Amino acid sequence: MNAVAIDALPPARSRPIQWRRLGQQLAILWESRPEKVLDAAYSVGDALGGMSDERQLRRVLATPEGQRLAARRSSLPDALADHDALRAMPDGSLGREFLAFCERHALNSRKLVESQHRMSRDHQALDPVRQWLGDRLTVMHDLWHVLVGYDATHAGESALMCFSLPQRVNDRALPIFIVMSLLSRRISPCNAWEAWRRGQGANLLAVQPFEDLLPRPLAAVRERLGIAPPRVAHPGSVSLAMLIPERECTPLAQPTEDRT
Repeated sequence: MNAVAIDALPPARSRPIQWRRLGQQLAILWESRPEKVLDAAYSVGDALGGMSDERQLRRVLATPEGQRLAARRSSLPDALADHDALRAMPDGSLGREFLAFCERHALNSRKLVESQHRMSRDHQALDPVRQWLGDRLTVMHDLWHVLVGYDATHAGESALMCFSLPQRVNDRALPIFIVMSLLSRRISPCNAWEAWRRGQGANLLAVQPFEDLLPRPLAAVRERLGIAPPRVAHPGSVSLAMLIPERECTPLAQPTEDRT
């Protein structure tokens, strides 16, 4: 496979801030209307414009792992949407835990990608490499929920945003979302800081071959990527609503008495 070089791609598209659209979508997010939150979140990221995805693409292509991933360009959305294949993976694997998470929250990776495309101002005009990375980043969000152990609740989403910020995913929108979460008390400053530190200490997740990691034990994948289990990363007071129930997402190497 030939390496993908940033200089060989078409120039990045200009994406100015759309202020009116931004204000409208932030108001929807603040109201927390469930039927509109997903589209509004994607719309806020798109309305903010800027070069967040482009900076992430450059970070990915600056690493040998990222170059191999981009040259391979396999579809993570397809892998995560194949629930039959995930169900056939071993108990305790990242793939099986992700499937349990999706079934509990009625999530579908293809629908997430469709929503992101619908809210994007220019997805169809992008070159294939940028389209591929955009789709990959979209579905990695829910995979990271399982990998990190934060549930798809208000508190869990807030914690995952704090984790994702040092990973430099959507680095224009996330600071706004995090401030909103702190002001609405969906997450405590202490838990937000601990989640941020987890993201800071983890390997660069955007370059990981998650398609190959899905059959592996969740505990082993966490260890490989430098992600401490949630109970280790949050040793003090933590909202139970923030964490995936332990029966669904088994922690890494903790004493038996701590698993009750």
